[in-house]
Amino acid sequence: MNKLLTVEEAMTFLQISKPTIYRLTSKKRIPFFKIGGSVRFSETQLLTWLEKHGVMPREGVENDREAI
Repeated sequence: MNKLLTVEEAMTFLQISKPTIYRLTSKKRIPFFKIGGSVRFSETQLLTWLEKHGVMPREGVENDREAI
């Protein structure tokens, strides 16, 4: 079963601060659930979100002296 994380667990999982978590949820930029008055995060959805929002390096950067 998919594990639901608390705000504190999501902070640790993503290595970000509590204000950042709440800013992302208030702007609906990160997937979350509202259960009663509590915010919960799906571990699987957070992994998918991270993969989707990752920044990929340009091709050939390791050979491009101007990139350094």
